[in-house]
Amino acid sequence: MSLPLALSSVAAPRTYKLTTTSLVRMNEAEEQNTYHTIVRQTLLERKPNNTYRISLEVLDFQSEKETLFNELAADLNQVSNSLVVQTDVYGRLVRIENKAAMLQVWQRLKRDIVKKYQQYYPPAFFEAFEQNIQAEGVFEKSLRNKGLHGVLLAGIYGYGYVPEAPVPSTRILEQFINNIDLPLQTSTRLVAGPTPTQLTLHLTGTLHQAALREDDLRRLLRTMADNPLLKVSLTASCQERYDLEAATGWLVAAEQRLQAEVPGIYRNEMHHQLETVG
Repeated sequence: MSLPLALSSVAAPRTYKLTTTSLVRMNEAEEQNTYHTIVRQTLLERKPNNTYRISLEVLDFQSEKETLFNELAADLNQVSNSLVVQTDVYGRLVRIENKAAMLQVWQRLKRDIVKKYQQYYPPAFFEAFEQNIQAEGVFEKSLRNKGLHGVLLAGIYGYGYVPEAPVPSTRILEQFINNIDLPLQTSTRLVAGPTPTQLTLHLTGTLHQAALREDDLRRLLRTMADNPLLKVSLTASCQERYDLEAATGWLVAAEQRLQAEVPGIYRNEMHHQLETVG
């Protein structure tokens, strides 16, 4: 393939199952869980400039370990379970188009959710959540290059892939550790697909050291560890695979692995596995 990879329209939406296993360790605290998400993706429009309007509908979400935080996240995620998004030419999330509908859902749920968690979260927490829905570009930061949206809107289109010619790029996981972004340098190459009708992309990534806000990260982690002399040295890497229909560009299956660590204080491991189920 040498022409830019593009997503073609299909007659019906695709339904996917995403299985996510995560481990986050901060100081002595550790959180590990597995999540199962069913989502329906519909290509609403491929524009003349090869950007896309896409509908994403979360049909089901389950976590294997129930915690207060996971319960809160599931309640709040009802606001973003049905999205219409605009992408760039690479298929990355640029803008959520149905913010008004999201706000209507939140207004309907707000009273019950605030009451349910009033012992654990102050009203200001939920006011900030509402403001983030309305503010230009803010809610997108919580979704772009992360989780479900990071897999389905991974930014793999728009490049002319050829065998043995890696395509370099960059990726930023915004607000990855509190307000600190995680910048990555990536390389994507085309390999033989599992069947003659499919193509496969392999992506590897490492920390983009020059783009990391090292001083801010050092201050944050030293404060969290209550140790002004803490040595802060972040490492990060990712490995990804995308199996696509050669004729249409639609995802058939995908896998993403991400590891980020500051020895002695912080570790984040994420594994996403996507399969077509309908």
